[in-house]
Amino acid sequence: MRSLIEFVLAVILTIVVLLLIGLFLPGGGHGHVERSIIIERPSSHIFDVLNSFKRFNEWSPWAKKDPAASFTFAGPDRGQGARMEWSGNPDIGAGHLEIIESTPTSSIKMTQVVTGGRTGSISYQVEPSDLGVKVTWAYDVELGANPIERIKGRYLDSSVGADFQYGLMRFKALVESSAYARDYSDIQIAQQEILSQPALKLSGLVEVYSATEFPDLNAGVADTMKALSAFATRSNINITGPAQVQVTLKERYRLAFDVTVPVDRNDVPMRDDIQAVQTPGGSMLVAEHVGERRRSNVTFEKLQAYATIFGMAFDPRAKPIEEFLPDRPAVLATEAAPADASAAPDGAPPADAAPADAAVAEAATAEDAADAEPEMVEVTRVFLPLGLPDPNAAPPVATEAAAPTSEPAITTGG
Repeated sequence: MRSLIEFVLAVILTIVVLLLIGLFLPGGGHGHVERSIIIERPSSHIFDVLNSFKRFNEWSPWAKKDPAASFTFAGPDRGQGARMEWSGNPDIGAGHLEIIESTPTSSIKMTQVVTGGRTGSISYQVEPSDLGVKVTWAYDVELGANPIERIKGRYLDSSVGADFQYGLMRFKALVESSAYARDYSDIQIAQQEILSQPALKLSGLVEVYSATEFPDLNAGVADTMKALSAFATRSNINITGPAQVQVTLKERYRLAFDVTVPVDRNDVPMRDDIQAVQTPGGSMLVAEHVGERRRSNVTFEKLQAYATIFGMAFDPRAKPIEEFLPDRPAVLATEAAPADASAAPDGAPPADAAPADAAVAEAATAEDAADAEPEMVEVTRVFLPLGLPDPNAAPPVATEAAAPTSEPAITTGG
């Protein structure tokens, strides 16, 4: 009997000691887990995947622990207010995540509420490093005054830290698996539903015969557009929008392309290889390429990268659809920062107090600049059709491109 009493007292004493240790444990009221990884992709790709829950289960370390778990989404698709609720087996429990703060390409903060458990905060930090982009995933939770919870908090890192590292490795594999790695953060991308409409289509071909020349797509499209415009005028047809161009063949000395112009009707007899067609329609990503038109493929690759990151299906064999818009004035950064007068020596005039002759010369230069014509740049609207092709559809029939006319080029655009 005495042994039993001693044993019970020992257990009680041990529990009391543990409770006292947990109660006065330094830093025991706060739990923290943090892991990092380097990813060789632009910050925009990384941020956009983390800033939405739509692809969360493609890399989450807990997704495989309960394949039958249910997930529901609320709020916006991305950014502040986006919310995901989950419910699963005891391994993953139930609760919700919500984005409460989102700073483009650099940081995201969330709240995590576990049903019947703790409320914690999650953060992702995205920052450049020497080897790529460093992503840091952190979890913080206040454990309160419960001594048992405070003791468990001391082992929080060792209990879930491996899950965090595994999740980051899956995240890295997901982001780096894309073949499209262009950084698209410098352009405005929109998803639009484009309505198909009647159109006229004519193929063109540009060839050069010298190693010092390159095929001029602008001139070829202008000639082809001139032929389409002449036909439309003769047939009492109105062109209703800018020309759409698709390059069908790109070689060192040859460029073949199709020019399609939307019209109010195309129910007249066709001639001169002009075809009655419909403009491409459906869901598309759209962005403007400002600069040399021959480099518009860069913007198209950015659209492909954007679609991949957001899980949008598209045909990787699809060629870009382009609209040739009117040239625009280039934006020139010519303003100089004002001088700091406080930096001038005692008794010296402020740095911005230029001599009278210099002021007159500067005014004359500004007047000349105002009279000069602004520098113009080419503008091309680039479209990426979304959706996969119909596997049962017949393959397109290759046709020989028609040679361009010898008429003078005209400016295309709407």
